[in-house]
Amino acid sequence: MTSAANTVTGLIVREGGPVATIEIDRPDEGNTINGEMMAALPAILARLGTNEAIRVIAIRSRGPAFCRGRDGRGDSRAPMSAFEFRYKRAASILNVYEAIGAVPIPVVACVQGPANGFGAALAGGSDITLASDAARFSFDEINHGIAPTLAMSAVMRKVPPKALAYLIYSGREFDAREAMFHGLASTVFPAASFAAEADRFLAELGARPRLLLETVKRFQSKGADLSVDMAAEYAGTLMAVSRSGP
Repeated sequence: MTSAANTVTGLIVREGGPVATIEIDRPDEGNTINGEMMAALPAILARLGTNEAIRVIAIRSRGPAFCRGRDGRGDSRAPMSAFEFRYKRAASILNVYEAIGAVPIPVVACVQGPANGFGAALAGGSDITLASDAARFSFDEINHGIAPTLAMSAVMRKVPPKALAYLIYSGREFDAREAMFHGLASTVFPAASFAAEADRFLAELGARPRLLLETVKRFQSKGADLSVDMAAEYAGTLMAVSRSGP
């Protein structure tokens, strides 16, 4: 596995095989994401997604926490208009969620520990979320006087509305089993074997033909917005095209 040239402190990108990894490397800061990292993530995801040799992108973290949210310590404290906030600060966060959806191959979040705020949205908004039974999730922005609509936009198609409303309004922490119950996590592995289980799953996924992985993601992202008959038609068309591919 080789590491790509990386000039963004706090992010380590590893590629060189079918599984590419974006590792958050700020363990002493709870793996919080600062402005520079946030701005870099969409371009990194896009670049990895266009590499035909890569079949899956894993998002992992070094240390005990997955991501304790956004690090706003470098943000300007100067007053911002609503327009400036939307198209500067909010846009940088929304661009990450959009990039995950736009990547044609699966993005897998490997959540070994706490995931708060942006971290919970990053985990839940990924295509697949592997969670350790030591992981804890929370959308705690409301506890700090922030309406977490950005995080909601990342997960609202994955979590039932009643459940999402409760998690958002309560701002409470919940464990990996509850995250899986609500649709934020795909499966839960024991903490003691989490890294090995995640590696095994990623290797299995990376061994599958890229065309099949792209086809499944395309249908999952587009098919849900179609009527039942149009979804069926789209499913048949995609399967026919994938069977005729190389």
